[in-house]
Amino acid sequence: MLEDRRPVTRSVTQPVTLPVRRPLVDQVIASLGELIEHENLTPGDRLPTESQLASRLGVGRSTLREAIRVLSHEGRLETRQGSGTYVGAPTPPARESLDDLLTNAHVAEVFEVRRALEVLIAQLAPLRRTEQHVARLWEALRQCREYAAAGDVTAFVAADSRFHQVSAEATGNVVLVELYAVLRRYLENAGLAIAGLVELQRANDLHEVLLGAIADADPSTAVAVTRQHLDDTVTLFEAARSPKPTPDPAADR
Repeated sequence: MLEDRRPVTRSVTQPVTLPVRRPLVDQVIASLGELIEHENLTPGDRLPTESQLASRLGVGRSTLREAIRVLSHEGRLETRQGSGTYVGAPTPPARESLDDLLTNAHVAEVFEVRRALEVLIAQLAPLRRTEQHVARLWEALRQCREYAAAGDVTAFVAADSRFHQVSAEATGNVVLVELYAVLRRYLENAGLAIAGLVELQRANDLHEVLLGAIADADPSTAVAVTRQHLDDTVTLFEAARSPKPTPDPAADR
């Protein structure tokens, strides 16, 4: 008699609490890890359906899919077309992973990569965006302004990240969208590291100019304002981390 080796689906019975004040995708990744641990899931076990997970964690399906995609890249989960998501059996990487490299990167290095990606996005998004993309960008900008006015820097950084993710999606370039989605978590972390240096109102004003250029199919303006925004941010960061000159006592004599 053959042993039944069908995947095991176990119901979620333990509460999974999302940590606060962390980028949302990171929260979902941590919560999925809690779920696997609490339910004693092992490699080969199937997770609940996407709709069940999204409902349980209180997040949208796009955020859940992004978290699952990250975990799949790490080998901690495995997605099977038409079957579901399963606990994976990761093997230790032979060399430092992309996630490790990004985690260890300095803020300035993260912004160098951001510049390359966002300038390319600014070139393509105005020519390929849909009205739905424009509407989602306006909503993300509205949230940026709301959180800036309230002084909620963490929420502002998350909304800012959504704005740029939608801009990436507007390019229609699947590889670019995937790459930006991976980098997005680290951009949020870098953004939190320098958010106190950035004048949020000016950042929102530049976002509005960028949005207008995307809506008007104007890539030259979109590229120019993207470069201006990143130049402003990096300049502030570099000034803040530069050593302050030591006062010369002789100068006061």
